[in-house]
Amino acid sequence: MNKKRTYKEIITIIILTLLSIFLFYIDWINWIISLIFSLIIYSIIIYLIYYSFKKIYIKLKIFLNKNKIYKNIYIFNKKQYLDFLKNFLYRVSTSIFLLFTILWSFWYYQNIYSPAKMPVFTISNWDKIVIFHAMSHIWTEKFYNEVKMNIKKAKENWFVLFYEWVKPWKDENLEKFNKALWVKMDKNLYKNMSKLYWLTNQKNDLFLWLINNNDKNVDISIDEIVELYEKETNKNNITNKYKEEALDANKIIIEQLSSLNEKQLQILRFINKAIINMIIKNWTIQDSITSNFWNKELFNVILWERNKVISNSIINSKDKKIIVTYWLLHFKWVLELLQDNDKNWEIIKTDYLYPIKD
Repeated sequence: MNKKRTYKEIITIIILTLLSIFLFYIDWINWIISLIFSLIIYSIIIYLIYYSFKKIYIKLKIFLNKNKIYKNIYIFNKKQYLDFLKNFLYRVSTSIFLLFTILWSFWYYQNIYSPAKMPVFTISNWDKIVIFHAMSHIWTEKFYNEVKMNIKKAKENWFVLFYEWVKPWKDENLEKFNKALWVKMDKNLYKNMSKLYWLTNQKNDLFLWLINNNDKNVDISIDEIVELYEKETNKNNITNKYKEEALDANKIIIEQLSSLNEKQLQILRFINKAIINMIIKNWTIQDSITSNFWNKELFNVILWERNKVISNSIINSKDKKIIVTYWLLHFKWVLELLQDNDKNWEIIKTDYLYPIKD
């Protein structure tokens, strides 16, 4: 029994020491003090709950077994609490260790062992050929440079670039759009968001006017989005089209960044990258995000109307060779619309780039 207790105590000491070193590393002494204080408080609370129920249980047994005498009535005393504390710390420390091991293994797997691959689809109907570069507003600088090189190489072979870039808008419609989205689309939003992931924000200028100046902006404006959104909500009899005030996400992100030191940011970024890698690799999660977007009418316009613009631009273009840079979620719907127009459209090649690989 003593050996078992000693074994538990050694494990507890090792784990809590390692945890303290980790907390000391990311935020000096503050988190260690907070950890110790929390463990003491929670141990007392759980101790009181546990032994209160234990006493009730024993009294109930005495009541149900009147002919038996129970001498092991629990009394609150120092020795009992210290014994309880040892077991409590052992269970808490091993639980923390297991949780940390599982989570860190998941994060490591997603970021290092199996980072997501961003597809580059080549599709054709045997009349036109289209290279579809799946994109997002926040990836690594290396990824964007690889996209740039691919665009340059394609345009050397007489491809024309079709690119995503929401067209100019009226300020009043931008305000409406923000309230419908429930988030203020500040010009620095993606730039600040990228700092939460240790990535960089997409700069369209990097991809434009390479080799030739035949690039075409294939997108709609905020004005058009708002107009289509209002038609959609009117059709569905939705009266509360807009929030009274849009969330200032940019301000929240800046506050969050300023509240963390560099070591804490490194951990947060590692976790955030793992989450993005998981989402990119899982079409089920992507479909769930699209189907459960908080404003379905707005999202339908942002996604579906732009899908129509992309597919119609490809169908009606006189260009036979096109390279497209657009948001990842658009591709499968664009391909579906192209196939509705011409069943010969099919994927003839798929290449991959690593958007978040360290």
